[in-house]
Amino acid sequence: MKVVVLGGAGLTGRCAVRDLVENSRVTEVVVADVNLTKAKEIVDKIKGGNVSAAYVDLRKPKDTAEILKGADVALNAATYYFNLEAMEAALLAKVHYLDHGGLTFLDPAGDYSKFRQLKLHDRFKQAGLTAIPCMGNCTGVSNVMARYIVDKLDSVETILVRDGWKDLTKGVPPFLVTWSIDTLLDEFVLDAPIFEDGEHKKVPPLSRRETVQFPEPIGKQDVFVTIHSEATTFPVSFKEKGIRNVNWMEGGPGFLDFKVLADAGFGRDDAVEVDGRKISPRKFLVNLLASRGLLGYPESLTLDDWEAARVQVIGKRNGTRVSHIVEWIGHSKKEWGANAGEYLVGVPSSIVAQMLGRGEIVQRGVLLPENSVDPKRLIPELAKRGIKITETTTEDLA
Repeated sequence: MKVVVLGGAGLTGRCAVRDLVENSRVTEVVVADVNLTKAKEIVDKIKGGNVSAAYVDLRKPKDTAEILKGADVALNAATYYFNLEAMEAALLAKVHYLDHGGLTFLDPAGDYSKFRQLKLHDRFKQAGLTAIPCMGNCTGVSNVMARYIVDKLDSVETILVRDGWKDLTKGVPPFLVTWSIDTLLDEFVLDAPIFEDGEHKKVPPLSRRETVQFPEPIGKQDVFVTIHSEATTFPVSFKEKGIRNVNWMEGGPGFLDFKVLADAGFGRDDAVEVDGRKISPRKFLVNLLASRGLLGYPESLTLDDWEAARVQVIGKRNGTRVSHIVEWIGHSKKEWGANAGEYLVGVPSSIVAQMLGRGEIVQRGVLLPENSVDPKRLIPELAKRGIKITETTTEDLA
C-alpha cells in the first residue's frame, strides 16, 4: 500500500506519516509538502520504512496529481483552504482521498447542501473512488463515536461534542502557538453553527460557555462554542433518529489568549496601510510569530500535554430516556516530538487511510466519517495506539 501525505511536514501530517511508517502493510509513504526542506528533515528522522520527500504546491492540482499517481490513498493534512484543490488532484490521479477537516469553513453560510467538497460526490462515485473529508479527531473520531452511540439508541434528541486540554510541559514560553494559527483565528472570528430545537442557527464565537469535567490530569475546564462541522452534518446524518439539538464546544488553559489577538483585528485578512504599504494583519501576525520561533514547541522541550474529547448522546432506548457518553484521551508522543492534539488528529487519519487502502471501505463518493467508517474497526485501532476510551450510560433521566 502506498500513501502520499499532502502537508506531511506539518504538525498533524508528520504524525500520520509516523503512524503509516510503523505499519508493515504500508509499503511506501511520501511526505509531500510545499516546504521540501522540512519534508526531508521528517524523512531523515524516520528510521526504517520506505519513506521519501517530495515538493508539492496544492494550488496546482495537475502537478499534485503527478505526485499522487500510483498511490492507493492521498491523505491531505494541509490547511483546509486547499481541500478542493487536493480533491481535484486525487480525481486526476485516480486515488482515494481523506483530509483533516474544513467542510464548514468552505461555506460561510454553513449550509450542508452548499458544502463544496460534498458537491464532488458524483465525480468520485463515477470514478470508483472514495473521499472522506473531516477524518481527524474532532471532526473525525467525534463523528465515528457519534455513529457508534446513535446506533445503540432507538431515537436521538441531543448530541453534544466537547474537547478540552491541559499542557504540563516544563519550560514553555509565556506565549506559544501549538496549533494552526489560521484555524484558531477562524474559530475566534467566524460565527458558530448550532442545531437547536430542530433549527439550524448561527451564534457568535465564544458566546456560550460550559464547565466540563474531563479525565485527569485535564480535569475541570471551561469550554466555548466555536465554528465546527458536527452541528451541520449530524442533523442530516442522523435525521432518521429524530435529532433536535447538536453543538460543539472546546477550551483549555491559554485558549482565550487568542481572543485578544482576534479582537485587535489580527484575524482579518483585509489589508491595512503601514508606511505607505498594504499589509494583511493576519499574514503579518503569522510571519511575526514564525520569525520569533513561536509557532510550535521548541525542539529542546520534552512535551507533556493531554487532550480529551467526548460525545454525549441523549435519546431513548426501549422507551427509557438515556444519556450515553464516549470519552477518549490522548497524551503527547515524545518520541515523535508531537503534542496530544497533533497525535489525536494524525493517527486516526492514518488508520482510516489504511482502511481505504485495504479496501475495507467499499462505499464510493464523498462520504462523511459517520457514514463510512465502521466504529468497530476504528475504536480498537485507537486503543492499540494508547488512546484511552471510556463509555458510560445513565438511564431514567428526568
